[in-house]
Amino acid sequence: MHINTSEKLHISKLILCSPNLVAALVGIGYASQILMCQPGALSWSVRAYDPCRRFEDMSFYQGKLYAIINNENLLVVNISEDQSTGDPQVSRIGQVIEGEPWYPVVFEDNTMPCKKLYLVEWQGALLMVRRAVWCQVPEPGVRGEVVARENSFEVFKADFEHSRWVKVSALGGLMFLGRRCSRVLSLSQYGVPDDHILFLDDDEENRMEYRYDEENTSYGTYDMRSGRIRSVHPNISWKRGDEMRLAAWLFPQD
Repeated sequence: MHINTSEKLHISKLILCSPNLVAALVGIGYASQILMCQPGALSWSVRAYDPCRRFEDMSFYQGKLYAIINNENLLVVNISEDQSTGDPQVSRIGQVIEGEPWYPVVFEDNTMPCKKLYLVEWQGALLMVRRAVWCQVPEPGVRGEVVARENSFEVFKADFEHSRWVKVSALGGLMFLGRRCSRVLSLSQYGVPDDHILFLDDDEENRMEYRYDEENTSYGTYDMRSGRIRSVHPNISWKRGDEMRLAAWLFPQD
């Protein structure tokens, strides 16, 4: 592996694709590679000469493994079986959608959007969520930290026939968004409105481009119709502390 000399390897995403296949994104910071194994195996397999990429997320969708990188290119990961050991391995990584790169720009008010991407399956479609964490940057010539402020979101559907991302204005469900796990559920029967995105502080320590103000964190619900963010519940307090770590959503078994 290109990253095998570091002692700071971490798993940023782990997916149980089937009872016989586990896939993981493993790397350092933004540089990672895709590893495969069978549950209970003693080792992982990785293509020896695959370069590290800036993988943002990974999803097992309709029997295939997909990954998205920071330029919004969607990749399909072809999996084969090692003839000598029978272990799963990555045989080829191909591109199915070419994204439109979106780069951060510092505006006149010293704010800058930092992008995060997620893959989420919903109602037979593969969605890409583009999250912008709007940050306050120091004035030119002034030393200081970049501080995260508000969030905004855009949702796109993968159009495999035309190899493009198509913007979506409504979900028809409630999206729980997180780096470790994302999911969309229909909870309208409980009086919970659709077309909202519930999001968390989910930045990994070794992938941080900014810090959070303890009194102003990225936790809340985003209304896709109005573009407004509000607290999930007035009695819930989400303040960061020195010992806080990556948060994730937990869902009951289907």
